[in-house]
Amino acid sequence: MVAKVWMFSRMKFSDRAIKATVKAATDFFTKNPEKIQGVLDAFPKKLSAAGKIPFAEQITAAYYALRDPKTPFKVKATLAAALAYFIMPADLIPDVIAGFGFSDDIAVLLLVLNRVSSSINESHYELARRRLQGEEESS
Repeated sequence: MVAKVWMFSRMKFSDRAIKATVKAATDFFTKNPEKIQGVLDAFPKKLSAAGKIPFAEQITAAYYALRDPKTPFKVKATLAAALAYFIMPADLIPDVIAGFGFSDDIAVLLLVLNRVSSSINESHYELARRRLQGEEESS
């Protein structure tokens, strides 16, 4: 799975566009912290609908870090930006395009993970693995 995420990260997206998208969304959540709850509410449904995606563990760990009361607020705003991008039906490359639909989502996630990786700890990844294992068993 790590190889798939690495492969997608090598795809060429406009760094400037991705950084601008993340910055705008982070600023939005910083100014509107009550909107973070909407991202938390919408994420599980989108994750289930997305099926098996190569970055499910990473984005689910980001979800658990966002829920963690110990995560600093600025980090939460940045994580909410990545999760909101994943949830949104309209993005740079529509998610329904087989093989490429989530590649822009991966680019946004990798940028955010690079910025806030120290705030996503092993317990967040463990919660993510358990959740994803549970979804596989119920499928």
